[in-house]
Amino acid sequence: MSPKRRRRPRPISEQQWSPSPTTGLEPVDIEVDLHGMRVHEAIPVIEDHLRRCHDARLHISRINHGQGTGALKQVTNELLSKSALVARHYPAAHGDGNDGITIAELDYGGHRAFNRRANNSIVPKPLPRK
Repeated sequence: MSPKRRRRPRPISEQQWSPSPTTGLEPVDIEVDLHGMRVHEAIPVIEDHLRRCHDARLHISRINHGQGTGALKQVTNELLSKSALVARHYPAAHGDGNDGITIAELDYGGHRAFNRRANNSIVPKPLPRK
């Protein structure tokens, strides 16, 4: 092979990608678990989780508060109703945690996260024709 066509191996720093500490890229979990927390401990955790999900441009956030006495569920619903980051919230489906999990759809300036019909069923977006 001629020297022009020979490739140098990549430096070790470029072989594997990892986020640099200066950019602040962190993976954001879609779900937060509030089991074992008291109400005054859970409020800042929920607010921080919603802000991080919104900054990461996630469409939904799952808040796992469990069944229990209902105090965490009540506080979660109050916070989500007052939050400007949340478009709507509802309990999870029967197979996804039922009343123990609340799902919050995040708001990004007027458009809906999903296409929905009047009966609240999700409509898939049409595929482009070729």
